[in-house]
Parts: sequence; C-alpha cells; structure tokens
Amino acid sequence: MVIGIVVLVLLGGGAAAFAATRSDDPSYRTTTAGPARVTSVLNGMGTVQPVSQATVSFPVSGQVASVSVKQGDQVTSGQALAQLNTTTLQGQVSSAQSTLANAQAKLASDQNSQTTAAQSSTPSSSSGGGSSSKLTQLLKSISAGQNAVRGAQQKVDADLQLAGAALKQAQATCPDVIKQLGTGNPPTITGTPPTSTDPTPTTTSAPPAPPVDVTTCTDLLQQVQDAQAKTAADEKALSTAEASLSTALGQAATAVQQSGSSAAKTPSGSTGGNQGGSRGGSSTPPSADQIAADQASVDAANAQLAANQQNLAAASLVSPIDGTVAQVDLAAGQNASANSATAKIVIVGPGGNQVTTAVNDNQVGQVKPGQPATITPDGSGKPLTGKVVAVGALASTTSGGSASFPVTISLDNGGPGLFAGSTAAVAITLGTAQAAVTVPTSAVHTLGATSFVTALVDGKPASKRVTLGVVGATVTQVTGGLDAGDEVVLADLSQPLPSSTTGARGLTGGGAGFRPGGAGGAGGGAATGGRGGR
Repeated sequence: MVIGIVVLVLLGGGAAAFAATRSDDPSYRTTTAGPARVTSVLNGMGTVQPVSQATVSFPVSGQVASVSVKQGDQVTSGQALAQLNTTTLQGQVSSAQSTLANAQAKLASDQNSQTTAAQSSTPSSSSGGGSSSKLTQLLKSISAGQNAVRGAQQKVDADLQLAGAALKQAQATCPDVIKQLGTGNPPTITGTPPTSTDPTPTTTSAPPAPPVDVTTCTDLLQQVQDAQAKTAADEKALSTAEASLSTALGQAATAVQQSGSSAAKTPSGSTGGNQGGSRGGSSTPPSADQIAADQASVDAANAQLAANQQNLAAASLVSPIDGTVAQVDLAAGQNASANSATAKIVIVGPGGNQVTTAVNDNQVGQVKPGQPATITPDGSGKPLTGKVVAVGALASTTSGGSASFPVTISLDNGGPGLFAGSTAAVAITLGTAQAAVTVPTSAVHTLGATSFVTALVDGKPASKRVTLGVVGATVTQVTGGLDAGDEVVLADLSQPLPSSTTGARGLTGGGAGFRPGGAGGAGGGAATGGRGGR
C-alpha cells in the first residue's frame, strides 16, 4: 500500500494523501545499478550554408557603369560580372606616373650634383697623372656610395611594405587572439609605406571559416616581429651606406678646398682665372641623406603607381568560382564603396552543404571533429547524417555572459535540396557506451568537480563518490565507486522537496540553447519504494 501511495506522490497525487497514510519509518525510492547502453547527445539549432560560395564586391570606390549578370545566371571563374566607370581611376594612374617621373628626375639631378662637385676638385688644366687618378678614385667612391645608399633604401622600403602587410593581416585575422595575448596594441611599424588596395574582389567562402586557432595567430604575430627585425637590420645597413657616401663626399669637398688653395697660388692667367671663378660660384652638393630620401620618394611613387594600376584593373568585377548567381545587389549608375557589404554579387558554387552551430563554453570541450551528427532541416521530418569537421578555438559570441564557440558539421552526400541560410535542428553524438554499471542521471549529483550518488547500505542511505563515463539524458555510466546490483536512492520520501539553495546540483546538462539528450534503459529494474531498517 505504501508503494502505491509513493507512486501517486511522485506522479503528482499530492503530498497530503501520502502524509496521511505513511508510517513513521523512513522510506526511500530506489533503483538498482546495472548494465545499459548509454548515449550522450548534444542538441541545438544550426544554419545551412553551401560549402562553396563567394560574395564579391568592388575593392575600390566608384560609379557602377554596367552589370552583366542577373540572378540565376551560370558563370565561370574569371567571367566579368560588373564594371566601374574608369575615368577617375585612369586619371589617378596618370598622376602617379607624373609623380614617379619627377621623383626619378630629382634623384638623377642630386646624384649628378654630387659627381659634378667631385669633378671640380681637380683643375681641368692639370695634366698630372696624380690628379687624374685622384679624380677617378673619388668618382668611383661616390658612385659606389650612391648605389649602396639607393640599394639599402630600396630594401628598407620593401621591408616596410612587407611588415605593414603582415601587421594588417594579423590585425584582421586575429583581433581576439591579440587581445587574449595581452598585446592590445600590436607593434607599430615605423615609416609610412604607400597604401595599396587589393585588386582582387572581396571573396568569402560560406560558411565563414571557424576562427583560426591560437597557434596560427601566434605565427602571424611572429611574422610581424620578424619583419620588424629585418627592417631594423636593413635600416642599420642604410645608415652604414650613408656614412660611407658622406665620407666620400667629404673627401671630395676637401679636395675642392685644396685645389682652390692651389689655384690661388697659380700665376694669374686666363685658365686660372676661369677656374677660380668657377669654384667661387659652386654650391654644396646634396648629402647622402638626400640621396636616400630621393630613393625613398622614387620607391613610394613606384608603389603608388602599381596600386593605382591595380585599382584600375579592379574596376572589372569577375567571378572567382564556377557557379550560379544567387544574388545581385548592384545596378548601373549606383555608387559603390570599396569592399561594400551591401553592393555585392553572390555566387554559389557546385558541391554540398554544411551546417554551422554554436556550443557554449561548458560543453565545447566535449565536441570533437569526427563525431557523428544528425541534422533535421526545418519543415522536414527526414533527418540527414553528417559529422563534426571543425570546432572553433575562439569564442565568436557571448550571450548572458556565456561564450559560444562555432562548430561546423559536414553533411553526408552534400545534403542535396537544402536552402542556404535555412535553419536545422542539430544533434551531435558526444559518446556511446555499453556500460556495465549505470544509474539514472537524476540520481547523480555534483559538488564542484566531485560526483556522488546516495546508495542504500544495510537499509540506510550512504553517500558514495563515483567516477562517471558517458552522461546521457536519462542514464549515466558509472566507471568507479559503485557496483552492479547496488541500490541507489532516488528520493527520501520522508523529507520535504529540496530547496533551490542546495549546494549540490544534478546533471541537467542544459545551457546556451544546447542540451544533451540521450537514450538508454535504466539500469536494473523499475524504481521501487521500501521501508528503512529492513
């Protein structure tokens, strides 16, 4: 009779009816630990995305001159999709060409001035072999110094561009890692390399790739540091080259002064007078630093010309893949900004689909590539099979203070017939075991990192620490601390319902929209009620 009343209470029959008929002896609802198959499943929602998809937009700003495709058109890789008006872009190329020509002329003029100053160090009327040899040596030293300065400056300019590109890639690819590594503000690249717009249309695969892991980002940051170190070394070499050229120019200046003194002692005559007048009107030649600055201007102008030419080429938007035009958000006459997120064309390539979802930080450690998954698209009762192929190492979103991590699931046979952007129910199988000892999941409680169950020993409840294996929604595997056949207490029927302030908690497995599900018969027989002290 007591057992019947207990069942009535647990099924909502009312505590008052039980209290009126129970005996004063404590009684417990128990079950027997025993073998069962346990499956742990993580359930949630995901988004269907094609494996191959490209979203392209103009990398430069301008007015759209024409659009040559429409939704549903089949396109091939390299096929033109749209064209910008090129009047402004062509003007920028012409302007850059003019700037380069002026910079090259300035460099040539300054180098020639240095050479001319050296040539004036020896009287033109001198027929002595010593003076001629000295002039030749000075000219060789200055020419070698000029070449060394120009070459060193070119290396520094190239280093600055590479270092700037590496820093830009690291900042764009790994902003979260940069913050997590505490680098907040990455190392600043010295110098001001010319800006260059990537001529290749912006292309993004769908779904977006999971965030790169910490190792990849650390490698990118190391590339930045390596580029900076090379820049510093080449800047040192530039300083050395400038010093050598300055020495050669100084020797030439000394020779000029000495030759001037000699000329002052020469008997007056037409030749001496002309030479003296020529030297009296000479000016200080450009310095080694000026040659380096001239070369830097040439390098900057060259880079800007290349960038402007690339921008002109980028005025033609082409498809990066074979596929079908899925979306066209461009029209003739429209003003498109560079790398616009709205003025774009979307191409879906051939191939299958995959599903992206998110798992909270409490459960992401259980998800591994290769785990099987079941996908049920909205509006379809037919589940599809797949497997986990990627688990993001960095949090992509936070909700209610709980971080979420991206998980990508590939679909067997590509998941034909699915629509990009549609939602689907996701069930990831975390683990399966044919366990020798299992208990109902509700019987397991945790306190910190410790799990325990209450067993009935000699008719009295006793707390036992247990080690868990696979945790299912209804049944949990016990790998240590409990034997098959042990009686496990599910409830003390003489006690009031537990309050929500208790320190221990059961294995609910919920969180962040993802909850574990599972199947498996309860170990042993059905739950029973019994008296204590038997």
